[in-house]
Amino acid sequence: MTDERITAYLLRELSEREAEQFEEQCFAQPEWPASDLESAEDDLIEAYVRKKLSRARRRRFEKYYLTTTAREDRVVLARSFLRVVCPGEPPKPAWIDRFRDFWDAEPVTVKYASVAVVLLLGVVLLLWSIIPHSRPKTFANLNLTTTSENRSKGASNAPQKLTLPLGADALRVSLKLSEPAPQGAAYSVQWEDSKGPLKTLAIESEDTNFIKVVIPADDLVPGRYALKLLRKNPDGTEARVSGSYFFDVE
Repeated sequence: MTDERITAYLLRELSEREAEQFEEQCFAQPEWPASDLESAEDDLIEAYVRKKLSRARRRRFEKYYLTTTAREDRVVLARSFLRVVCPGEPPKPAWIDRFRDFWDAEPVTVKYASVAVVLLLGVVLLLWSIIPHSRPKTFANLNLTTTSENRSKGASNAPQKLTLPLGADALRVSLKLSEPAPQGAAYSVQWEDSKGPLKTLAIESEDTNFIKVVIPADDLVPGRYALKLLRKNPDGTEARVSGSYFFDVE
């Protein structure tokens, strides 16, 4: 798995089949290669804020990568760091070299003030990501069963529809398992829209037949959504559960 292939996946440059093979390759590994993915994402974000991406890739980055608040926050933090440490046009030398030059050239007070600003931004974003936001108090409920991709496009098997405004703080979705969960199995739920993955949803509750997740109302915009299940078996193997759970928002 190369950084270039990860970048192509994040920018949705892979064909549908290539994207499926990439995901299968990741899930086939004993542990999800989070460090490789995060490193490739960091490099991609740095290239974007330094304006080193081609025009085509820059457009794909803004269209397909900047789809969540968390990703936007990472770009904001990277851009803020570069503005403080490397003002002006993006330099050709590596950022670490410019940082050393900056540190050697500036007075001590300016150095520590700059570092304090960067650290403060980092702490704010970190706290924002780990501190729970206000919990929803009211819920709209949606019960879904698994459907194949092809069946979701048929009129007789049209996904359930929701109309905005939702009229509640959040949407609680109950996913009926196509078969009882094996004892000791653990699930994760991937939320996607027509552009690709959005985020992994925290599981509110689960039993042998149902898994429940909660989606904040503010995260819903008109479009088609899919929820996909990943199952980690007691023996450590991990695989995608066949089928998806579709619903439309109008």
